[in-house]
Amino acid sequence: MRTQRLFLFLCLAAFVAVGTGCSTMSRTEKQLAKVVFLDTPDIPSPGAVPPARPSESGLEFSKDVLVISYDVEVGKDPLKKAVKKYGASIIYDYRIANAIAVRIPDPSKINEAITHFEKVKGVLLVSRDRVNHLNQRNVSLEY
Repeated sequence: MRTQRLFLFLCLAAFVAVGTGCSTMSRTEKQLAKVVFLDTPDIPSPGAVPPARPSESGLEFSKDVLVISYDVEVGKDPLKKAVKKYGASIIYDYRIANAIAVRIPDPSKINEAITHFEKVKGVLLVSRDRVNHLNQRNVSLEY
């Protein structure tokens, strides 16, 4: 009887140890192991230097569209005048954010256009318009 209790106790202890996940990993390392970032490199081990991240890796941009955000206190009038003077056209005026999307006339001079619009009074940020594709594998059209 005593041997049976001891055996059951040892089995229970072994079951609990396996069930709780005996591991040499710390709690933080386990949490970090679960983190998944799609566009960032793997999380390095503690104390290691992370690998260099290439700029704009895997990103696709529109060839001739810029998104320009402006200071609300200055307004968008100076920016609109600069867009017209540059020969570009406003293709979208964002209502939620203080920004406009601008199509520049010569896509080969996109970097020059960025530099030009960064100098306009009231402009806070000029960035290229990013293209996002819908991943067809994750879209289910079945009803």
